[in-house]
Amino acid sequence: MNGPAATYDEAARSAGLPLGSCLVERRLDNGLWIAAAQVPSARVQRLVGAVGVGYLDEPDDCRGLAHLLEHALFLGSANFPEAGELARWIGERGGRYNARTDETVTDVHLHLPPDEADEGLARLVDMLARPCFEPAHIAHEVEVLDAEFRARLADPALHRLAALGRLCREGHPARLCHAGNRKSLGDDAAHLATRLSDFHTRHYRSGGMALAMLGPLPLDEQLALLTHHGAALPVGELSPLQRSWRWGEPAGVAWHSSQTTPGTSALELIWPLPQALAAAHGEWLEAVAARLSDGRLAATLQAAVELDSFDVTLTPQGVGTALALRLAPAPDEETVQTLLAACRTALERALASPLATRPAAPVELDVWPRRCACRLAGLGSSSDSGSDGLAAPREALQPWLAVEQCRLLWQSPSAPGSWKRLAETGTAWHPQPLASETLPLPWRAAPALSARTLRPSVDEPGPYLVNQGVGFQLWAGDPLRLPDAAPASFCLGWSASLSRQAARLAQWRQNALPLRQAAAVHGLELRCDGDARGDWLIATGPAERLDALVELAVACWPETVTRPHDEAPKGLLAQRMLTRLETLPPPGTPGQQSRQPLAWVHGDTDTQAAETLLRRLAARRREDDTSYEVPAELHWLSAQGDDHAAMLEIAGPDDTPRSRWLLQLLAQCHDAAFHHEMRQRRGLGYVAAVRYREAAGYPRLGYVVQSPGTSVDALRQAIGQFLTRQGEALARLDQATMTSRKRALLAAAGPPETHAEAVARLWHALRRHPLADAWQPLPWEAESQTLASLHADELTAMASAIAEGRLTQRWWLHEPNATAP
Repeated sequence: MNGPAATYDEAARSAGLPLGSCLVERRLDNGLWIAAAQVPSARVQRLVGAVGVGYLDEPDDCRGLAHLLEHALFLGSANFPEAGELARWIGERGGRYNARTDETVTDVHLHLPPDEADEGLARLVDMLARPCFEPAHIAHEVEVLDAEFRARLADPALHRLAALGRLCREGHPARLCHAGNRKSLGDDAAHLATRLSDFHTRHYRSGGMALAMLGPLPLDEQLALLTHHGAALPVGELSPLQRSWRWGEPAGVAWHSSQTTPGTSALELIWPLPQALAAAHGEWLEAVAARLSDGRLAATLQAAVELDSFDVTLTPQGVGTALALRLAPAPDEETVQTLLAACRTALERALASPLATRPAAPVELDVWPRRCACRLAGLGSSSDSGSDGLAAPREALQPWLAVEQCRLLWQSPSAPGSWKRLAETGTAWHPQPLASETLPLPWRAAPALSARTLRPSVDEPGPYLVNQGVGFQLWAGDPLRLPDAAPASFCLGWSASLSRQAARLAQWRQNALPLRQAAAVHGLELRCDGDARGDWLIATGPAERLDALVELAVACWPETVTRPHDEAPKGLLAQRMLTRLETLPPPGTPGQQSRQPLAWVHGDTDTQAAETLLRRLAARRREDDTSYEVPAELHWLSAQGDDHAAMLEIAGPDDTPRSRWLLQLLAQCHDAAFHHEMRQRRGLGYVAAVRYREAAGYPRLGYVVQSPGTSVDALRQAIGQFLTRQGEALARLDQATMTSRKRALLAAAGPPETHAEAVARLWHALRRHPLADAWQPLPWEAESQTLASLHADELTAMASAIAEGRLTQRWWLHEPNATAP
């Protein structure tokens, strides 16, 4: 390593990593890029391998090949030839893994306990460098991809990408669907194995790859591991991939899928940018994007349109390099033109006056190493015909951001009309004109966050109860401050009706949309949410404006719900089923709401302002309806696609740390075996997983299988047989294995990695036990003590209770022609 340690700290700060972190990026002699980030507060080591090739680089006659190769990486490698070996090994260590094929990059990412980083890198590099292409396994994986493709026909994300292709030039790969299926890949497994090997040999070379690592391991150790294992990758410098400019002339496309939820709509406005030019002036583009999302445009639009969401990004999915705005809903032509006119005017203003001081966006530790590896793998791997090169002045970007360069993508309600249909995906679409005559909306100011003069800073005492017994509770003080702590935080919660909570929360977030954006300009964050214990908010940032932010957020909360909320389905059916475990209390468990408003403040937050808000909430509180419609023990979902699916929900016996840990351990013991039983041995479907989830602290497990052709009854029978025949046996662990699994579980769910996580965990612990002593011990310390005290026979007993049906359970079922009651 070169240079003092301060250099690494500065690099980490520039990358947005927490204070105290260190970062090094370098290129090895074999051309491999490596990145090591030491984050002392991190619990797990995150490992990522990325390759600068994606689905737009596939042969025209074999669409889906890059995606199939991503799947094939997990079917065994030279030193670990057994299919599913990686999943088993990671599961035993309480880790996680996933992979993704994007348009120009493919990556594999692992989360592991820090002491498993060496072995984890060895396995990651082996699967990237020396995968086995066994024809029988490839044939099976083609069927999996085909099932996935057909299931994704119910996911709007696939149809969005298909519609996006209508804006691309004739003959460009981006115009076609690259999800991969039996028809696009063919059924000659031996031939496919050869093509996979050729594609891998050509593209999976160290000169076009990157390895990234983030975790608590010392920087020198991380660099040594990355250098050592990176040397095992196939050496070779790649010729830059000639990726031509994808976009046709500026135009618009309206689209919808046949399975779109009625009324679902969204509008995307896209300004494509040459990659090299955008990279050269990234900071200025970020300042432009920050100005667009400073709350003024959102306030202007909300004065005319019931806007639920508004996002500005420089990395839109499936678009390449671009400035993009996404707004929802956009229910009709008039609304589309209104939004378009206002956004065009706003962009012109933002280009003339970018946000001078951009607030630092919080870094997600799970996301950062993947983005870093993908960025490094893509360095120098493409040629963009629209680029003027890194030396071009910033003014060269202006023509690309002119209002007439906008591309429009409108997810339109499935209204009757003259729609064309794409043969492969069934996506309905038609050209959408880009009118330019609509008058822009009157410009509105962003919500004003008044500042107060702070008292002189003093050492804050530990948490103490300011007020109790007067209709509310107020806690003050911070039991823990990590290096990245915000200056102050304000958490507030109150009881609220559960019967229409989803609609109310959607309306609250809609009302607070301009406020959240205006807050971000001042370095503040606002989260509005709710669960079985009531509605709540968390606000963090500089103390001088925090009280004003919370008061305005409470003012945005709707006491009555004025419109229905039908959330559009997202993701695969199995993923939607698992989401139910996070949004509903477990079966048989009533909502246990605190009847008194509750607040917790720390930093220089004004406790008097908090008391005033609490008194107001307590005074207006009425006897809220805390009842809700509990789904039956057998619940049929409305038709959301052509697949069959079944999920068995198992509720923990209570919401104690003991129950939460035991169910998490069971998920580790069962997941890999369940996946193998359902997919490899029974061949039932391509999604088969065991997942742990919580809702307001209530633990539960979900055993889910999604299959294109197996009946729901057969899926239910298979899940039941797995639990009765293997569930208890898989949970019989010897002492050494139990100790290893507990250590791995603590690494995945131990002390908080960031202060934002700490605030959230402390707040919800207080909401669960509002009358307890102030977090003595801290909730994660209490949880760690509980985990350490668990015995293997307790795990076996919990598995036995599930197998014998002694825990509360509920079935979630789906078949194509079912109608929800």
